[in-house]
Amino acid sequence: MKTIYQKDLFALNAETLLKMGVKCIFLDVDNTIRKYNSDSPDVEAVDFVNKMFKSGIDIVLCSNNTKSEVKPFADKLRCKYVAFSLKPSPFGMIRALKKTSARRSEILLIGDQVFNDIFAGKLFGIKTMLVEPIDREHEPSTVTARRRLFKYFEEKIIDNKNPFQE
Repeated sequence: MKTIYQKDLFALNAETLLKMGVKCIFLDVDNTIRKYNSDSPDVEAVDFVNKMFKSGIDIVLCSNNTKSEVKPFADKLRCKYVAFSLKPSPFGMIRALKKTSARRSEILLIGDQVFNDIFAGKLFGIKTMLVEPIDREHEPSTVTARRRLFKYFEEKIIDNKNPFQE
């Protein structure tokens, strides 16, 4: 299955995800649902999570960041989480799978980086969605460098026809 591209995470529609058979989202944290160095979820993040929960879609936050960074944010959103997930290794996805009753075929990984997020989902054999990062301006230099290295793959994903517009 090809990776889906969605410009804006917060414009995602739960009804469309349910039609795709999605019952759980493995959601990257930094620059996908929150800006780097942000302690609290903004209104859009809270609304997004609440809409998904209301529609019966489970969310597990999957971050390479530490537990001390991820847990307080996850608690504020009332989400399950996996910190230090070691993406792109699928080991964090294995830990996340244990936190949901969804099967692999019912999981969608959403993230802003091709290498860490999309590659992790592909290695784990689940649906993947690339979204635009929330704030490129404050990214660590390592993330910016990885984006340059994987720009070719990002462009290929973006150039695919967007299934949400069919």
